Amino acid sequence: MGLAFDVLRIASALLVVLYHASLAYLVTPLRLTLWFYDAHRHVSMDALAYWVNGFAMPLFFLAAGLSAPAALESRGLRVFVDHRVRRLLRPLLFGVVFLVPFTYLIMGYGLLVTGRLDLDNILSWRFPPEVRRHLYGLCHLWFLEYLFVVSIVWAVGCQVARMIGRRGREPGAERGWIVRAIESPWRPLWLALPTALIFLADTDAFLRIENQLVPNLGRVVHYTYFFAAGAWLARVREPKARLIPHGTLYLLLAGLDFVVMWPLLFRQFAAPLTGGPRLVLVGLAALFPWLMIFGGLGVLLRLLRSRGPTLRYLAEASFWVYIVHVPVVQFIQTLLLPLDWPGPVKFLVAAAAGIGFSLWSYEAIVRYSLVAEVINGSRKRATRQGWLGPERGWVISLGVMLLVLAGLIGYFRVLLFQNNLNEAVPGRLYRAARLKPADLDRLITGAGIRTVVTFGGGEHHPWSESQHAVCSARGVPIIDVGLRNDRLPTREVIHQLIEIHDHCSWPLLVQGYRGIDQCAFATAVAQLLDGTPTDVALLQFAPSYGQFGGPEGSILGLVLLDYQRSLQAHGWPHSSERFRAWAADEYLVRSTPEVPAMVRARIAAITETAALTTSRR
Repeated sequence: MGLAFDVLRIASALLVVLYHASLAYLVTPLRLTLWFYDAHRHVSMDALAYWVNGFAMPLFFLAAGLSAPAALESRGLRVFVDHRVRRLLRPLLFGVVFLVPFTYLIMGYGLLVTGRLDLDNILSWRFPPEVRRHLYGLCHLWFLEYLFVVSIVWAVGCQVARMIGRRGREPGAERGWIVRAIESPWRPLWLALPTALIFLADTDAFLRIENQLVPNLGRVVHYTYFFAAGAWLARVREPKARLIPHGTLYLLLAGLDFVVMWPLLFRQFAAPLTGGPRLVLVGLAALFPWLMIFGGLGVLLRLLRSRGPTLRYLAEASFWVYIVHVPVVQFIQTLLLPLDWPGPVKFLVAAAAGIGFSLWSYEAIVRYSLVAEVINGSRKRATRQGWLGPERGWVISLGVMLLVLAGLIGYFRVLLFQNNLNEAVPGRLYRAARLKPADLDRLITGAGIRTVVTFGGGEHHPWSESQHAVCSARGVPIIDVGLRNDRLPTREVIHQLIEIHDHCSWPLLVQGYRGIDQCAFATAVAQLLDGTPTDVALLQFAPSYGQFGGPEGSILGLVLLDYQRSLQAHGWPHSSERFRAWAADEYLVRSTPEVPAMVRARIAAITETAALTTSRR
């Protein structure tokens, strides 16, 4: 039975990679899991994600419970707990230090690029509610935390049962009604009954994959039951004779179960079901993992004969595959975002990269090195030595990670450390974040600034008054423009920007909060009025300025994209005169930019969060 479970574990690990590779391409965004979404999606990705989610993680916990009784009975509780600490918490600590930070960075970048967040969310640490509840957690390494908790709960429960002398036998030797239920041909149904009760109490228990530090009680109960089922399964006598029959039938029934359950799952992922549909979903969802597990187990017990070298390697590497694949898959998904490829094609690329890199890195970095001792508890003996010996892989990888980090810091140094101050047109046009009075004074005297444009200072905020004082002392006019980043600019605002361009004294400084959105828009408008091509002007919404979503992720950038589309529709080249005519005759008259639903949702959430923060003050 161990060989069959090895294959099931390998398959589940690879399926989890496919699950994460599919998330960016779901038609219905996940209600309980944070991810970023590609513009190219396909319903087949939803089907794959729901199918894997229905049984893969329960199978992991059941397989982990299979060896637990022997380990507890032979070693005792203290040694069992110590072993769980070394096998689960050490890899968890490794992942938290080396993998979770990169997962956060890549996820944050994906959310920025797709418009779910903007730079102000991160710098002010104010997030929309759907992001805020996932802010602190272990990412995909939640599995290790839950498995540790479940293992300890089960072991302590066994010790308590032994101390009270339940049935007068050791828990490891007990063969009660549950073991007899597993040996019965009706085992998927009998074991599904407690699962259904768990789902009745918390229907989202099998769907909830939230990034939170504190384990969810419903999920703990759900996975503890599967872990205990694995322990009970270990007591089955003659497993081949009892588990091989009906395996194919179970798989066919699992397929039928999923087909019937699929529409309900689709609705449950979007919003919780109620009434009759909820009860039907509970029954089908409770039965599905047991049909899949016992069906797969029966078929594999019948087909498998021996464990070859490939199977041994995959079984050894599967734990590492699970630990390392998520940041790899997310990284590939972010690279594929700009490409106009079908969602399933992007999924295949992300999945292949995730599986391929994970397996390669296990051989090149982990298997013979110190990392293997942390992850697997032991390492393989290296047959070849060289520079740094078996530690060469992880040393080089760590060096590459540090170089990438240094490169990112260098690329964003102006954004992070220099007030986002950039020279858009050398000697003529500057853009910056809102400057402190001393920094503004130095820039006016150093660059010879003759006009300052700012946003949102009409309410006489302290920062606005101090900036007016600096500009007044230097004889530099400061002009406040009523341009906001949460709504389309009015025709009057665009006309005001044109008037400033035509009549101000140059050089000109455009500055605003964080130096994004309004600054990008006003600077791009000034460049368009100078005759700069639209593609070049739209670069003011580049990531180097903190505009990670590009013009597509900014409601102000969408205005200029709408102007660009107008030119393309007429086959006209850009000129200053054409932009002026479009602003005067077409904008918000015959042409209104369409704001994507995701951008509208982000802006609404930001506005709600800002209002809540203000009310608490």
